[in-house]
Amino acid sequence: MKEAQITLQENSDGELFFEIPPDLLDYLDWEKGDDLKFTDHKNGVITIKKVKYETIELDFDDEELLKYMKLAHDKGMSFNEWVEYSLKQIIEELK
Repeated sequence: MKEAQITLQENSDGELFFEIPPDLLDYLDWEKGDDLKFTDHKNGVITIKKVKYETIELDFDDEELLKYMKLAHDKGMSFNEWVEYSLKQIIEELK
């Protein structure tokens, strides 16, 4: 496993960011423009993973959409996170 020290920085708007050193990008096989998913494990650990997203069109009426958005809220998730979670559960059940 490769280790690197990364410095947390702040821009003029007060937003925090960090830069990943080029040698670490090479080691991870990451490139500018890759989609990354950040997972906060709520214990001081954040996992960053390169992901490939696909677009899926969902067809909900307003009542269904509100219902699913409330379910996501109750689970402390964004709607997109909830949809991703739900789809993963369905895929696992179908295996």
